[in-house]
Amino acid sequence: MRGTRRGTAAVAVVAAGFMTVTAGCGLTDESEGAPAPSPEPTPAFTTQTVADEIAGLALAGGLPEGDTSTAGLPKGAWRTCVAPWTGDAPAAGAADAFEATVMRLRQHDWEIVSSHAEQEITYRTLAKRGWKLYARHYTGEGAGAGQTVALTAVEDGCRLPKRVRGDYEDPA
Repeated sequence: MRGTRRGTAAVAVVAAGFMTVTAGCGLTDESEGAPAPSPEPTPAFTTQTVADEIAGLALAGGLPEGDTSTAGLPKGAWRTCVAPWTGDAPAAGAADAFEATVMRLRQHDWEIVSSHAEQEITYRTLAKRGWKLYARHYTGEGAGAGQTVALTAVEDGCRLPKRVRGDYEDPA
């Protein structure tokens, strides 16, 4: 009897050790625990990748091709940390396309920081990986058949000229 107890205890110890080793290696089916790290590193979120993401999601949201230039704005190093996008959408669908674009941005990990409307402008500010995205929909009358939508991403810490800062930051 005594040998059987020791044998049973030894088997239990070996089994427990095996379970510990296999659980640590991910060989057992565990429904809880941290997910395995991604084998690929997260790509850099550069001005170009931000600009490309915004332009692609604007198109997917129903907005037309937009202008991504900083033409007419003050010169300076600040341009390297800003990704602008501006487009004119048909008035009949501009509000829906703007909201669809914001929804797509949120589906791509942009988080809403603030959201409000003031007079003829709808404001949405989103954030992702060290960037703020200032989304604006201008419904002003007299602009013809189109309404302007502006999506401007600014990298955190970017030193914008005063003349430009007011166009991007939230007024509230």
